[in-house]
Amino acid sequence: MTKNLVFMDIDDTLVNNHQEISKFTKDTIKQNQSNTIFYVATGRMFTSAKVIADEINAKIVASNGGIFQNRSEIIQFHLGENNLKNIYHILEEKNLSAFFFSNHQVFYNRSLPKYFKHSTNNRIASPNPGDYLKVNLPLLLQHSDDIINGIIIEDTNIDILETAKKELKDTTDLNISSSFKNNIELIPDHVSKATAIHQIQKEYDITPENTFTFGDGENDIEMFSMSKYSVAMGNASDVVKSHANFITDSYLNDGIGNFLQEHLS
Repeated sequence: MTKNLVFMDIDDTLVNNHQEISKFTKDTIKQNQSNTIFYVATGRMFTSAKVIADEINAKIVASNGGIFQNRSEIIQFHLGENNLKNIYHILEEKNLSAFFFSNHQVFYNRSLPKYFKHSTNNRIASPNPGDYLKVNLPLLLQHSDDIINGIIIEDTNIDILETAKKELKDTTDLNISSSFKNNIELIPDHVSKATAIHQIQKEYDITPENTFTFGDGENDIEMFSMSKYSVAMGNASDVVKSHANFITDSYLNDGIGNFLQEHLS
């Protein structure tokens, strides 16, 4: 029997604002695990993604494809020392805050917002306070072999992000994107959710015709191209919806569960 692959973004796709998966969606996933391999595919770091994945017996694509589980191993990439140097200089010049992630640690250059701290509403939390490290450039470079991806967040002066994004594209060889208007995602070159999905499809010998991708953000658009069943959530923007082959209900109305009930056989 041909198996299916399902990749689900986590935040505002699989879980609500309290980090909960609905019972209906959980039950639907459980009912289909004999014929389907489920993955979460997220920008979160690996250990944070694992908290959600373990609830539904799913495998993990984390850090926007920077680290993922294959059939029997974990594959990961890194930003690299030169890129970290260039990023840090831009952060200092423009007074921006950034957060860099290993598979379990958060490194930050300025302050740690309360939404990065461990709570039921947290998207990236580690329960271990020691996993959060404030760094200067030398300390950041000491961890260059561990850092997989990063994100710059600016909630007030949004315009400066466009300038920073252009400079980052000129001075690094990274994959630069945004999942929301207030951030810049920093990912190793030629790495994305889509590249991870492609390698996983080859590992399991499952084609795009038997692949489902669910997402709500701009960093999900590229992975839509890897599946016949590319599904934008009802709460996604019009731009994201325009790149999907299907639109389902919002994450608050069992969008994933409803679509899988209808289309998985």
